[in-house]
Amino acid sequence: MKTLLVISAIVLSCLYSNGQITSPIIRAEFGVDAELNRNYFLSPLSGNDDWFAAPGDNDNAGDFVIDTTGAAAVYAGYTSNPNSRFASFVRGMRYPILSPVNGRIYYDAVFIRDNHGTDSTSFTGGSKNGQSPADWSTTISPVLSKNDIVDGYLHVRRDGLTPADSLWFFGAVALMGTTGDRYFDFELYQTDITYNRSTGEFENYGPDAGHTSWQFAADGSTTRVGDIIFTAEYGNTGLTFIEARIWINKASLSITPLAFSWTGSFDGAGAGATYGYASIVPKTGGTFYQGLQNSAITATGPFGTIKSGSVPSLQYDPIQFMEFSVNLTKLGLDPMSFTTGSLCNLAFGKVLIKTRTSTSFTASITDFASPFSFRALPQVDIVGDIPLFCAEQDIANIWVLNPLSTSTYSFHTTDGHIVSTGATSIVVDSPGTYIVIQHLLDGCAEGGCDSVRIIRQPDNSCVPLAVAGARLTAIRAEGKTKLQWELNEPGTAYSFIIERDEGNQAYQPLDKLSIHSFPPGTTVFKYTDDSPISSQYVFYRLCVVRENASVYYSREIKLVCGENKPGIRVWPNPVKPGENVYIQTGKKILSAAQYTLSDLKGSLLVRGYLDGYPGISSWFKMPPGIAPGQFLLLTIQGRGFYFSEIILAGM
Repeated sequence: MKTLLVISAIVLSCLYSNGQITSPIIRAEFGVDAELNRNYFLSPLSGNDDWFAAPGDNDNAGDFVIDTTGAAAVYAGYTSNPNSRFASFVRGMRYPILSPVNGRIYYDAVFIRDNHGTDSTSFTGGSKNGQSPADWSTTISPVLSKNDIVDGYLHVRRDGLTPADSLWFFGAVALMGTTGDRYFDFELYQTDITYNRSTGEFENYGPDAGHTSWQFAADGSTTRVGDIIFTAEYGNTGLTFIEARIWINKASLSITPLAFSWTGSFDGAGAGATYGYASIVPKTGGTFYQGLQNSAITATGPFGTIKSGSVPSLQYDPIQFMEFSVNLTKLGLDPMSFTTGSLCNLAFGKVLIKTRTSTSFTASITDFASPFSFRALPQVDIVGDIPLFCAEQDIANIWVLNPLSTSTYSFHTTDGHIVSTGATSIVVDSPGTYIVIQHLLDGCAEGGCDSVRIIRQPDNSCVPLAVAGARLTAIRAEGKTKLQWELNEPGTAYSFIIERDEGNQAYQPLDKLSIHSFPPGTTVFKYTDDSPISSQYVFYRLCVVRENASVYYSREIKLVCGENKPGIRVWPNPVKPGENVYIQTGKKILSAAQYTLSDLKGSLLVRGYLDGYPGISSWFKMPPGIAPGQFLLLTIQGRGFYFSEIILAGM
């Protein structure tokens, strides 16, 4: 039996006895029934959602959430290429993140196939939940079948379209073995935690003993969101225990949170640990957990599974597949329960699934599925059809290159002129810098931004037909820029001029190449710029000179010089005057990094420094006198990297 530090035996007994359900149930129209196909719940049921669609199921009344593109080829490859049975992979949701579907918000969904057998992602003895990931020891080794993760599933949706609707977390695991008690964890991180297979070490973990701690004001309100862990235990008869814990400084147990209650359980790296995972329960009684395992053979879905002996199969054996759900709103972990922030917020961004050897929370952890991203969004990218204005051309089109159907986009300019605006594009008639801000869902404060600039070409002989002229790409690494371009009609080109601008809107010729310097018939051309660059940004474009002396320009390519550190997140954006702005980094910064906030005229408003560790590295208060709608530039600069983001002052 699990030992709990009891605060009130009567109260907690009521909470736990009413807190979980171990029979099939539907939550937010999603079946928690240890079965994976839509339109089925104990028997055929039209309109029930689940992970996959069964072969031949053409009834779209029920929905499935995992993207199954290429699944047939993956499963067929297990026969044609047996080595592929040992490969891991991840598939995401078949909709864009934060999609409103059938009156509900789908935040994201993930299916993961883990390494197995002689597992390349497993722990050695002695690694435990309460430790920092820096202290975990990993190995390549066989794992006991009852601890060997084969498949993992995760889906989060809101049971409606408003903050008042419950937020539901659905998780599932398939283990190799089907005997004995099984114990697994879903650990949810704030930082961009990663696993480096070459070193066998975890990176980008949190600043508070390897995690990010929840923090509270004296009145119990949440001031910072931290890491979360859900632990589940299954015996041969089904779910026996499930609980939620959050990472805190032990001193926080003296505070009474507004969103949830402590049970009294606290486990860190050892006796006397300052930081650790504390167990929580809702403020009020009632069911908030559901979970069960398949009692009979169950279809897997189109990716199949891998069984003991590395045998592919389209069926899970009895009690091999375990499924659970958590009402995050009821439990107090729905950000809308304790903030007035965006409906789009989630209390985590990276997920680590792992197994334990016994019921104790501090038991050794054995297997893990490499940390995977949840609700990850590609950076919004805008382009223009011409990089410059000439005498013959004073109209340009700018559009979002990777629009999401669920997002809205607002366009702005600091010094240009927008003629007309569409849903994902604008028409402009003046040189200048043009900015797009992405809102992931109507009413969301968070999102991404990007900018493009158009300059005026003093040479009136130019003909800037970028799309027809050349398609230029560039990547910068190890102090060199590798450029590549392709021409539709290479035989009509006479020469190429590679041009570079280090940020002052004055392109200079870098090199001139005759087409005859390349082998006959070449259609893809390459060039490496290894000359030093002193600026933070560098711009490239290609000038193509035709045999008839006409000149064509490619679109402009903007690159960040030095190492642009990934995993930097700034929120909220937009931000109201007087609100706090938080800066979160995913990797340790080896040298002191300075951030500055300035208006677009260059006037300095705020200056500060990051603390150098992953997690919430710093925060500042937006100056109260900022006019709503004003654009501000936040820059973060340290040794070897530079980061910037446009901040919009909200209403």
